[in-house]
Amino acid sequence: MKSIMKYCLVLVVISMLTNSCTKKFEGLNTDPTAAGPDVFNPNFLLTTSQIRYTGSEDFSYETWRAQLIHFSTMIQHFSHVAGYWAGDKYTQNNDYNAAYFERAYAEQVKFVSDLVELTRGKAQYANLHQIARIMKVLIFHRITDIYGDVPYFEAGQGYYTRNFTPMYDRQQDIYPHMLKELDEAATALDPAKDVATGDMIYNGSVVKWKRFAYSLMLRLGMRLTKIDANLAKTWVEKAAAGGPMTSNADNAFIKHSEAGGRPTVNRISQVLNLPYEIPNIRWSKTMIDFLQVNNDPRLGVLAELPPPPPNDNTLGAAGNSTPAAQKGMPNGYDVQGGPKDINTAPGYPGSLNGYSRPINRFYAKMDGITMLLTYGEVELMLAEAKERGWNIAGTAASHYEAGVRAAMKSLEQWDAGAAVSDAAITAYLVARPYVPATGLQQINTQYWVATVFNDYESFANWRRSGFPVLTPVNYPGNVTGGTIPRRLIYPQSEASVNGANYTDAIGRLTGGDKMTSRVWWDKP
Repeated sequence: MKSIMKYCLVLVVISMLTNSCTKKFEGLNTDPTAAGPDVFNPNFLLTTSQIRYTGSEDFSYETWRAQLIHFSTMIQHFSHVAGYWAGDKYTQNNDYNAAYFERAYAEQVKFVSDLVELTRGKAQYANLHQIARIMKVLIFHRITDIYGDVPYFEAGQGYYTRNFTPMYDRQQDIYPHMLKELDEAATALDPAKDVATGDMIYNGSVVKWKRFAYSLMLRLGMRLTKIDANLAKTWVEKAAAGGPMTSNADNAFIKHSEAGGRPTVNRISQVLNLPYEIPNIRWSKTMIDFLQVNNDPRLGVLAELPPPPPNDNTLGAAGNSTPAAQKGMPNGYDVQGGPKDINTAPGYPGSLNGYSRPINRFYAKMDGITMLLTYGEVELMLAEAKERGWNIAGTAASHYEAGVRAAMKSLEQWDAGAAVSDAAITAYLVARPYVPATGLQQINTQYWVATVFNDYESFANWRRSGFPVLTPVNYPGNVTGGTIPRRLIYPQSEASVNGANYTDAIGRLTGGDKMTSRVWWDKP
């Protein structure tokens, strides 16, 4: 895995060249030939696409608002008492809902679309072109899972087609095309051809990019289980036969650095390091209770009670990580004096320091990692596919055990201090073996734990699978009727910049543009 440090100068230069991007599609389609292949190596665009996928350099704008404020609390990994953490309380903040859409098109789609076009048909960039296609799927996969129907086929193409008001494509049309792109790109990758020098994830390894493509294909295929089981089966079996990840050495993550300043640091850590977030973000009671009840060895390396004042808000100061001492904070409560005062929560420990926080010296490092897709996730998806009776080698139990083991071992990739011993993992699996009768629940609940810090994926898989079984909150004034939201709403600014297409997309949503409306694959 390459260190991000060698890319810092490149990212700073690219940021200077591109910081005039706007939220409107017209501003996303500037002339890429100003930095075209004659004067600019397109490998640098791959670097930009990858780092921007981890979050905006505008102080983690959409990571903070979409992943943390919304998804991490809606999926009950974390809990937060501040009123502006809308996902914890199912309230609606239009700007926060719009954040991912606005930043993704301006800061991800623009660059990856130009990368695809600038490398198309050029022999010297044959593998880079295929990696770009895979990255483009990764980027759009998340956008469409968050919102549903979105600009896809025409997005990022304004310079090439002069169309600055792209239509909102139906998700049922987007998914087959993304799967086709992965299939073609994985097949076309060739170790005898160019090495992508701007690759922060796999250092240009064609072998690992092939595995990643098939692993992502597996994820997309599984996403279709509720809406089209036969189509899901076809693509999952193809992905498994193609060759997905085989160990944690294949895990896709980006290692960040403080050397380049704001553009290169870890986006989640930027938020967790804020002085007004440190005292208030805590593990959810749902998460801590699950780990404690099951004697999960991850508890001791995920959670700690903050140390006593004055060090309770000092990130490097170690707290109490004894598993039995951990206590999760219930979701849906306020600071003192709010409509639902945390002081009134059952078992309130007397202060927020009585609730468990992430072990910040492991998971709030500015030079930490952003995990994108893991071998543990792959094995758990294969376990589900096998449990469904699909043509997958091995047994559901063997894939389940491999997935749990890999997920636990992957924590050491955040920090060596977060390592879980092989003996502890074996003891856990022996005490809690795979049970076919409850297999789907076991698998997807483990997937929920395995995707902590990747709450985009946790939220999507929960909507698909229904697991873990979560108890919603019913905060006063919530907009969902006390049910967990199913999506984020579109930016209201789209009504003026892309009016007809925006109106058409809203008209296709059952119930309208609401947080309770469902995307295509999220069949009731």
